Amino acid sequence: MRRLSPLLLLLAFAPAAAAGETGSERAARFYADGLELPLLQMRRGMMLVRVCVERLRRGCDKQQRELAAHNQTLLLLDELTLFPQRSAQDPAAGIGNARQLRQVISETSAALLLTASEYDQSLFARFGASLRACPDENELLIRKSLEELVRLNLTGFQSLAGESLVAATESILRDEELIAGRLRQSPEDCIAARTLGEHLMQLMHSKLQPWSGEKQRVESAANVFQFGAPKVVELTASEKRQEDRELAHAVAGNFVMVIATELQLTAFPDSESRIKAATGH
Repeated sequence: MRRLSPLLLLLAFAPAAAAGETGSERAARFYADGLELPLLQMRRGMMLVRVCVERLRRGCDKQQRELAAHNQTLLLLDELTLFPQRSAQDPAAGIGNARQLRQVISETSAALLLTASEYDQSLFARFGASLRACPDENELLIRKSLEELVRLNLTGFQSLAGESLVAATESILRDEELIAGRLRQSPEDCIAARTLGEHLMQLMHSKLQPWSGEKQRVESAANVFQFGAPKVVELTASEKRQEDRELAHAVAGNFVMVIATELQLTAFPDSESRIKAATGH
């Protein structure tokens, strides 16, 4: 599993890169690092699903074709100027039949889930670092809440167990300690990172509701960013596991777009009108 470099996160708050920016804007860039990877997979996935409408209808199911016909994700991605990265290759190049298309869509969906999971771990480490670097009277309560979010994410959303779970948990703590050292050098940036991080953790809490043990599932679980929607039927144990993974794929895509939009608006508030136009709101 690729781990996002803590060094890059530290550079996000380097004085030379921060000239002319506010603490909040620097905090947005701090949390944005690495989010471009799942966003690239989102773009790739939507470009692939669009092929179903244009020439290979059997490469997607009915729900995916409807998604491609009405989705505005690509327009929104173009407005996220905090994330200017683009793939140099057309993901549909060389795909000549429906079977190939289904396979590439499946691989892209898996890559989205992987990169989104990696970003989540880095997000936890960054926010945890802000708690270490600029603690207050609520630190213990917030830390307990953070630990619960980490647990739900790793064991529920990512389905980790055993050695993989231990390794992921230890990696988050190592990165957190390293990043905290840099945050301590700038109280303004530390407070900005903690403030924005608390908001992002609220969004993470909503993301993880399906794995919290509560009966209801968040409305965002069924959203326009998923590549294929789960079906409501009586399921076997194997089918239930598959449905859970499909839910994770759907929630991952939605969360990536929500976080990216929040960071975009923090760094570039004047882009709000363009984002609303792209999303039809």
